[in-house]
Amino acid sequence: MPPLVNDAAFNISRLRAEFRDRTIESHFNRHQLPRTQSQVRLALLFCATFYVAFALTDVLALGPGNDALILLLGRISVAVSALLSCAMTYWYPHSVRRIWLGASVTEIIGMSTFMLVVLYRPDETPWHAMAISIMALVVYLYIPNRIAYALPIGIVATTVFVGLVIYLDRLTDTELVTMIMLLVLANGFGCMAAHRYALIRREEFRVQSFLKNLSERDPLTGCHNRRYLQQELLNMELSRARRFRQPLAVVICDIDHFKAINDTYGHAAGDAVLITFANLLRSMTRENIDSVIRYGGEEFLIVLPETDLGGAVQLAERMRGALIGSGTEVTPGRVVGVTASFGVTAVNFALVEQRFAQELLVDTADRLLYSAKSSGRNNVKALEFFGRESGAFETHKVAA
Repeated sequence: MPPLVNDAAFNISRLRAEFRDRTIESHFNRHQLPRTQSQVRLALLFCATFYVAFALTDVLALGPGNDALILLLGRISVAVSALLSCAMTYWYPHSVRRIWLGASVTEIIGMSTFMLVVLYRPDETPWHAMAISIMALVVYLYIPNRIAYALPIGIVATTVFVGLVIYLDRLTDTELVTMIMLLVLANGFGCMAAHRYALIRREEFRVQSFLKNLSERDPLTGCHNRRYLQQELLNMELSRARRFRQPLAVVICDIDHFKAINDTYGHAAGDAVLITFANLLRSMTRENIDSVIRYGGEEFLIVLPETDLGGAVQLAERMRGALIGSGTEVTPGRVVGVTASFGVTAVNFALVEQRFAQELLVDTADRLLYSAKSSGRNNVKALEFFGRESGAFETHKVAA
């Protein structure tokens, strides 16, 4: 899921029926991947079964012989391609592009085999015209694929079919014009329906992303909220660190004397200070790796995957120093500077094997923050976490 929802990032190209932002489009395709895999398996297997079953009509029309055998081999090649495309969804379960590739290759082989049927059974042109119309609709609507790939396959196949019909010369001019118009109608309807369906799915994704961000984000600062931390983020990061036996650090920081800012300059000024502080924290953490959470009021929590205690303390000290050197303009010409206190803890799962409640890790960092506040504020307190409550705190580079 994309980290932040904004209107510009979620703009949809009305021509391509895709998100203009390639990152958002990639998130959408990965979000749809399980459904797409299921649909492509069902569609290809269903189509391949009927494609082979229609070999019976080849035998009835041509009689048993080489011509029917050639068409049977062509139909079997379509079925083999469909089976391989389905298998690719299992071999490469995280690849969206391979699903599109498999669908496109199967469609191309299917259309090519159908052109052989037209050549070997030229007296059934009206039936072939109906069949190519149905096949075009299947390409546009039934087999999951990008419109950018389905459209040329449908148009080229229809154009080649019309060329073959003209070459075989089995229709009157009136019949030929009528057939071409019906084929144009089928392709146009299929393309418009696929376009509308693609837009609807992306609009649904945009709304879902917006609602998800509302439930996970603090509206003032744009940081994750405490609910997201407790219900999803921290457990996910703890599980990942435990699985790969990596360190994980947690930093809790709190703006010193924040109430005085609200009392002196007003709550609007306090909000401005919070926004500045949140932006500073996000700017100094790794995008799409670290997470900044508004834990409550003027208190923020930072989750640092693959970070040991020493790295977390260094980051906290850099944040503390950067905050001292910054300021927030709360009224025209009036800049307010603030300081912050930090509590830092980290657990190294290469050393810690026992499981523990996530609240215990956060509680340790919170008690370290309280210790930093009690010892004069504007400093960093840190302690290695070993999966149990600890009583002694270690001070790192306490600032005056």
